[in-house]
Amino acid sequence: MGRTGLLMSPESRDEASEAVTTALKTLTGAGIKAHGTVRDTVFGYAAREIVSDAQEHGADVIVMGSRGRGDLAGLVLGSTAHKVIHLADRPVLIVR
Repeated sequence: MGRTGLLMSPESRDEASEAVTTALKTLTGAGIKAHGTVRDTVFGYAAREIVSDAQEHGADVIVMGSRGRGDLAGLVLGSTAHKVIHLADRPVLIVR
């Protein structure tokens, strides 16, 4: 049976917003045009939304953080980064 409902993060919305804001300041300070968003999504649809946002904003590359799971764990658990790599029509940079 499939899972439904909102994807819950272990970090608060404020913590996520702070992390995104800090990353955006670093990127824009280095002269890189960047866009970041924090929002809730339905379980299993985060990767599709990330790819869709990249297309909407004309992103040259999608940059994502990794929670540090290995390839096997990511494959078994169906990690969002793994799905984005397979769905994206542009380069994806995964940062640990």
